[in-house]
Amino acid sequence: MRIDNRDIPKGSKVKWNFLAAEMTVNKIEIPVTVINGVKDGPTVVITAGVHPNELIGQAATVHLAKELEPEDIAGTLIFVHIENPMGLQFKYANRSPLDNVNMNSVFPTGMEKGEDMGKDSLHLGISPTKQAAERIFHTFISLADWHVDMHGGELFEDLDFNIEILPIGTEVDEKTRALARMFKSEKIWEVPQGTIPQMPNYPGRGSAVAEANHRGIPSVFFEIGGEGRLNKELVEQACDALKNMMMCVGMLEGEPVYVEPVVYSGGNVLFAQKGGLHYIHIKSGDLVYKGQELGYTMNWDGEIISRDICPCDGLMTNMVVHGGVEPGDMLYVIANK
Repeated sequence: MRIDNRDIPKGSKVKWNFLAAEMTVNKIEIPVTVINGVKDGPTVVITAGVHPNELIGQAATVHLAKELEPEDIAGTLIFVHIENPMGLQFKYANRSPLDNVNMNSVFPTGMEKGEDMGKDSLHLGISPTKQAAERIFHTFISLADWHVDMHGGELFEDLDFNIEILPIGTEVDEKTRALARMFKSEKIWEVPQGTIPQMPNYPGRGSAVAEANHRGIPSVFFEIGGEGRLNKELVEQACDALKNMMMCVGMLEGEPVYVEPVVYSGGNVLFAQKGGLHYIHIKSGDLVYKGQELGYTMNWDGEIISRDICPCDGLMTNMVVHGGVEPGDMLYVIANK
């Protein structure tokens, strides 16, 4: 196998820093590991850190890359340990400090038409973050038979473990749904285009998962962890879930465990209406119901000025837990029951 102009013989494990983007002075390099197994099998690509402080998935890839050897593997296992290293270094929540771009929206769609950068005309130049996304996608993700994108709660976000998928109405959806059931997750959230009224353009195109799906590659968001914390138990859970998936697709030996999940579809998002001090009554993973008060905002005179009322029955998948809010801040994401 040849990746990034490197020969990776069968029965070998190779680690290197992949050149993702070039800057004025230095280069942005990201750590990757490829394990080319001794036996034939599928190609599994696991990416992490597109949102840089979602750390559980990143740590899980590091542990598995150290634990697994070519003798354990049938096929090829590729880890992209962190896609947005500068965001992690400078503690950006979901963007890159290089150009303030959310990498999870700029993977190549094949339909790029240029962009207006405040100049006189559209152009096809790409920023460092877009360059990195394009190189990661074409070098690694495009090789996959199965792709997993590791996500979780960002710096101020509490999140419940679930697998999110983006059905697109093609044959790949069947394989994607099968993949989502390989991680022992009790919750799967299906989010077809336009099923969150408050975010009508979500999920849209440009995420690694969406673009893999549109190229016929089954791909899912693996969501675990939150608040920028590294929790050992959650890292171990993520490792166990990923190894279970590898057993399911015939990459690792062993008997996989299958869990029948609850499947949620579409949802609602609540945003702050007032600025002030924000209190929360619930936690991620709670089942919530229409009309329930989820929290409230208080002003600096100690008066409640806004109450967060749940618009539907469903699952609280994730929420922002920072106690200071401004109008328009995202507060809660609820999957429809």
